[in-house]
Amino acid sequence: MFHEKRVNGVQFLFSDLLPCPHGFSTREGGVSSLPHLKSMNLGENRGDTPENVAENTRRFCLAAGLPQSTVSARQIHSDRVLYRSEGLKEGEERPECDGFYTEKQGVSLFVKIADCIPILLYAPDIGAVAALHAGWRGTAKNIAGAGVSKLSALGADPQKMRAAIGAGIGQCCYQVDDPFIDAFLGALGQDFARFLKKNDGDGRYYADLKGANKALLIRAGLREEHIDLCTRCTMCESDLFFSHRATKGERGTMGAAIALP
Repeated sequence: MFHEKRVNGVQFLFSDLLPCPHGFSTREGGVSSLPHLKSMNLGENRGDTPENVAENTRRFCLAAGLPQSTVSARQIHSDRVLYRSEGLKEGEERPECDGFYTEKQGVSLFVKIADCIPILLYAPDIGAVAALHAGWRGTAKNIAGAGVSKLSALGADPQKMRAAIGAGIGQCCYQVDDPFIDAFLGALGQDFARFLKKNDGDGRYYADLKGANKALLIRAGLREEHIDLCTRCTMCESDLFFSHRATKGERGTMGAAIALP
């Protein structure tokens, strides 16, 4: 089950299914002052200062009990999940990928979101974690399965893994068009048509990305009872969460992060 917590003004979500340091940030508790970034912006290239992003990251990690050594990516809507044993060093460029995994302590694995779906994985049998960013393209490319495969390659049993799927745009708001539907079903198969719903009011289709990623985790070997899915919609609650669609791109960025104890 997901819970909401506030520590020193920093408001974040967490899942009681993951017994390791982790968190899903909200807009609350940071130092960013521009109207579209207030106040916990964790994203680079959104018009914020590097100092603000660094301070917001520090505050979020402190509130969620995460190590201050962090790694994040230049996300490219792929299924690329990279191994990481330490945080980014000063001056080091962020790698191009959409997820990280590790069995090393002392590093917080970050993904950045503002409607896309964050997925955090924990493998208790070997002590390993992963953080994944699943937009619709990453979902169609099965980044969820790629993350499970990376942990399995370290020796983890998928049936023992735990997963938390955080707040993201819900089916209530995620309107999609024919090109999306063709690409989505072409990649995942007609079985995934159950995650597309036609609205009787406007005749348009709406997609359930969180449900699709849960199904992909189950396909990869996770047990359904080991998957926690947050039902909150970032577009519906754009006062608490950054939402790309709600603001037509004028927004900050949230983070989801996980580390080993």
